[in-house]
Amino acid sequence: MPTLAEQVRRRAHVYVAHGGKTNRRQQVDRLVIMASWMQAEFRLTGIEQIGKRQVIAYWKAHRNMAPATAYAYWLAVKVLWGWMGRTAAPPAPWTSDATDVR
Repeated sequence: MPTLAEQVRRRAHVYVAHGGKTNRRQQVDRLVIMASWMQAEFRLTGIEQIGKRQVIAYWKAHRNMAPATAYAYWLAVKVLWGWMGRTAAPPAPWTSDATDVR
């Protein structure tokens, strides 16, 4: 069974092949980091199992993240949401003053 990180990289192959290469590689790397954490915490077996609960738990576990970094991770999650065909936006990270980053 492939890990979540391998599944993300496989799904991202075509995504990285088009558009701005540096930014897309960074987004895929962020998704791999998040997916690895989620797999360790929730024992997920497929990227289709990543949902709002896992994303919110990631934000809670990484509250010390700088707002700009959290926003970059949120943009990466937004790409993942698009791959999975979800119409609603993913949960946004919260800053230390309890407001949305954007």
